[in-house]
Amino acid sequence: MTFKPPCESQALADYIITFLNELVDADPVAMTQLIETRVPCDETLVEHPTVQVLVEGDKHSVGMLGILNGIIGARPEDGWGYVAAEFDDDGRLVKFLRTPPHAGG
Repeated sequence: MTFKPPCESQALADYIITFLNELVDADPVAMTQLIETRVPCDETLVEHPTVQVLVEGDKHSVGMLGILNGIIGARPEDGWGYVAAEFDDDGRLVKFLRTPPHAGG
């Protein structure tokens, strides 16, 4: 199964980033808790071509950001998602932004 976004990935990423940042402005505590929440997942999601999954040994987990990036699609240059979350030194979500070019390497 391959999902194709309804519009160009970078434009969709920018739309989602703008929307998520509005939510961070409205309720940063809730958005921080939501974005930090991860749930165990199986190999099916690990092998998905666009969903971003954290793999730690034989444990796998996925969160909201990994699913959203799966909707947008993976960057062709490195396979990473287009949307990243930025946290401050105290672990609070500051904003969402485009994943920096160096993120994959």
